[in-house]
Amino acid sequence: MAPETHSALSALLPRLVAFARTLVGNTDTARDLVQEAVTRALGAPRVPDAAAAYRAWMFKIVRNAALDELRRKRIEAVDLEASVDLWRFDNACIAKITVDQGLATIAPAHREIIALIDIAGFSYAEAAEVLNVPIGTVMSRITRARMALLAAIDASSVRPMKSSHGY
Repeated sequence: MAPETHSALSALLPRLVAFARTLVGNTDTARDLVQEAVTRALGAPRVPDAAAAYRAWMFKIVRNAALDELRRKRIEAVDLEASVDLWRFDNACIAKITVDQGLATIAPAHREIIALIDIAGFSYAEAAEVLNVPIGTVMSRITRARMALLAAIDASSVRPMKSSHGY
């Protein structure tokens, strides 16, 4: 593996862990999956040369590792894991908790597409490549997933607190 590939992989690690965490709902499991994905990538006979292709390839390996793990454990419900500083309930913190709770309640396929596009920043074309589906399918999935997330958030009992300034 070329030195530039090592630096590209190092730069991707936080995003890969975040993506895996979104899929499996647990930070430790996510790190294990990324470690497994890196091991698979290092052992691969062919590695994409282009940066965008390499990124998509790595996310696809993490996705496949997560699917293997979910199948193996038959996990359907994701445990909500929130590391919250109880003394700092500002709107940003409440928004994060609300989105995390919403993500935990929507279907795994919805979490996956939101993780790719809205969290990892993939384009629709890149997400289509990772998921091995047409771009139109990605577009309809992200729309449905966002609607499901908004509905889950709307149904949530978590609401931002109003400040003494009225906003």
